[in-house]
Amino acid sequence: MRTVILGAGEVGFNTARMLSREGHQVILVEQDESLVEQVSEQLDALVIQGNGASPRVLSEAGIDDADLLVAATNSDEANIIGCLLAKTQGVRLTVARLHNPDYYDPEEPFAQETLGIDFVIHTEQMAAKTIRTVLLVPGAVNLDTFAGERVAAAEVILEKGSPVVGRALRDVRLPAETLIVGIVREGEALVPRGDTVLEERDHILLVTARPVSEAVRAVGADTAPVREVVIYGGGRIGLRLALALEEAGMDVKVIERDERRARYVASQLRKGFVLHADALSEDFLLQERVDQADAFVAVTRDDRANLLAAMYARRLGARRTIAGISQGEFAPLADALGVDLTISPRLLAAEAILRFVRRGEVVNVALLESGAQMIELRVPQGCRISGRPLAEVDFPEGAIIGAVIRNGEVLIPTGRDALEPGDDVIVFAVERAVERVERLFAP
Repeated sequence: MRTVILGAGEVGFNTARMLSREGHQVILVEQDESLVEQVSEQLDALVIQGNGASPRVLSEAGIDDADLLVAATNSDEANIIGCLLAKTQGVRLTVARLHNPDYYDPEEPFAQETLGIDFVIHTEQMAAKTIRTVLLVPGAVNLDTFAGERVAAAEVILEKGSPVVGRALRDVRLPAETLIVGIVREGEALVPRGDTVLEERDHILLVTARPVSEAVRAVGADTAPVREVVIYGGGRIGLRLALALEEAGMDVKVIERDERRARYVASQLRKGFVLHADALSEDFLLQERVDQADAFVAVTRDDRANLLAAMYARRLGARRTIAGISQGEFAPLADALGVDLTISPRLLAAEAILRFVRRGEVVNVALLESGAQMIELRVPQGCRISGRPLAEVDFPEGAIIGAVIRNGEVLIPTGRDALEPGDDVIVFAVERAVERVERLFAP
């Protein structure tokens, strides 16, 4: 597939990197000359300097031969114009990342029908929804669902006091229809074996067909419900999250540095309390009883401030800490600082784009900061993996099948089981194994 991507920021760059690895012919358009030089050295893609909303630049990028346009610049207007121009040149699929909610309403088909956009990505809305979902499952720091929500994949950090820390995987007692498919240890993803010993601060990945809270309770040290949440940052993510948590019955306190924005957030909340202050003082956080909060969420536009505030909150005693980060270079710091979860717009956007582009054999995909993926694939007729016991399949190292959905029923497979055409399969794969897994499922 020939793909033109507008914008070489975090979203555009990561989307280009993943699509080029999957065999797409990628052309990346970026206006910033220094960024063009930087990404040209890192990507197996043609990088063109220019304005993605310019007909001349798009023509130079070969838009008339493209199958897909992904508009991921920081300008909503440029993204919309790029998609409009692409449609006039016959591009079959267009994707746009939009920030301003005035341009995007999931209940209103205006963007798709009038602007010629086939798929809209609203990362702020996605981030708020992701955080809300995680807070509603005590003990989990990440949660994705597959197979029409019949299967859940939960990420749990093993804290001191967890019943499974120090035990070999073969000795861990889990609920029925539940499997530990992956571990992220010090930023590196791996597929565990029976003799793998689970360690404190491991991020383990559970696949379960049971109620996800039941699986999390079996391994988590702290699974009490979240009732009080402090949000640092009343911007687009913070306000959406506060409204969603209020609706879920939680007590919400928002800390906002800009006085005018603080007043606006206060006018939107029904019960939540809004403070105009800077949250980067440990004394101030202690004064506001952050040490007694069930969760502290830092979602300002400043990655450093988010990580520092979340670290302070963790040190003071907040049960769970979440930080928004827009730059991938900060992700490895989170675990070292004791931050439980980072929310990354670049990952959310890239995940949504991959899910849209891969439609067909790939039904769903979830990305992890480590580069690992949870992939839901459909077994096609004639693929190499069907009809053979899994023990006889040359499955790549670094990948494992966590669940099989057959005729609406969920199976946790063993080596004796064989896949059949039409099955949906949930696979955990580290980054280096993803391409080989997809080749196994190719028709």
